[in-house]
Amino acid sequence: MADTEKKCNICGKAFENSNKLNQHKLESHKDKPKNVKTKSSNSRLKVTGIAAAIAVVIVLAVYFSDNSTTSVTSVDGVNCDPTEAFTFHIHAHLDMIVDNKFVTIPAGIGIKQNECLFWLHTHTDDGIIHIESPATRVFTLGQFIQVWDSTPGISSTFEKLTNGDANLKVFVNGNEVKNTFDKIALSAHDEIVIISGTVPPAFPSTYQFPEGD
Repeated sequence: MADTEKKCNICGKAFENSNKLNQHKLESHKDKPKNVKTKSSNSRLKVTGIAAAIAVVIVLAVYFSDNSTTSVTSVDGVNCDPTEAFTFHIHAHLDMIVDNKFVTIPAGIGIKQNECLFWLHTHTDDGIIHIESPATRVFTLGQFIQVWDSTPGISSTFEKLTNGDANLKVFVNGNEVKNTFDKIALSAHDEIVIISGTVPPAFPSTYQFPEGD
């Protein structure tokens, strides 16, 4: 009587009897261990585990790297708060003229999206500086520029817009101010003009603020 159907314990193929099964093993699986599939499966699991561990390390590195760029909450004595403060709330206006051409003051200076707003900031690119503090105090043009250059992702830094000019001239309400930036106070409705290069024959000395500002 013929043997009942036999299956290869290595590849799973079925044979009519033991003789054919043994012949198959000699021809097809000579010197191959019976647990080869298990080893292969274990190797794949190890590789998958290593890849997952590497992915976790990369995600953590990116997370902490991103957090390091948003950790600054105070610049030159100007804090960055989660909400706007209106105890002291005034506005000044800034124009910049470089080589006889007006340049645009970027929107979003001093604003960290979904995080905080510095007490000195701009909402739009119209040059209006919003001075919003929880206490009445004097802020300076120098502090605003420090906040400007510390704002992540801003379209253009102050130094870039002025081409790194170290001989800038500053006019407040039409009058030249010889003080350095850190000593020029920001007062309500000031029109501030920073000029790089030749001073043009005419430039703004006042600014028409929106009603209520």
